Amino acid sequence: MTFKLFSEKKISGFIVILLGLLSLHEGKTLYPYSKNLLTGDHVFPGLIGILLVVFGLALFFERKTEEKKVDLPTGKTLLILVSSIVILFFYCLLILFTGYVVSTLITAACLIKLIGKYRWINSILIAGIVTCVFYLLFIVFLKIPFPSGFFTF
Repeated sequence: MTFKLFSEKKISGFIVILLGLLSLHEGKTLYPYSKNLLTGDHVFPGLIGILLVVFGLALFFERKTEEKKVDLPTGKTLLILVSSIVILFFYCLLILFTGYVVSTLITAACLIKLIGKYRWINSILIAGIVTCVFYLLFIVFLKIPFPSGFFTF
């Protein structure tokens, strides 16, 4: 076992610790604008800073383990992976023209068919349920405006 002073994990741990300290400094800078310790603009940067410092220290002091060989996907797995990425890319384009509801229904059905290997009728039913739940959650309850495209719901 060789000891490396500058290994990838030590360098990345050091960088994460520095980013955490920067976030903690930003939280300290924002603290005077708050009403108390747990509310205000300083809480989120402070929490992120603490987590980054803790995980950076864990990464910096992590023990060396033997590296396992990783096999990249090939064959059908690679085809499913690339197809999923292409479907999601087309979803980004489709949502502008057809709107949120129709494009989410089409994309969810295609992804469920591709990844889950369900029959088309089951994929469409599951996609319909998922689309309805997302519609109710985001558009009805949270009142988030999504693109409506040609179809307005």
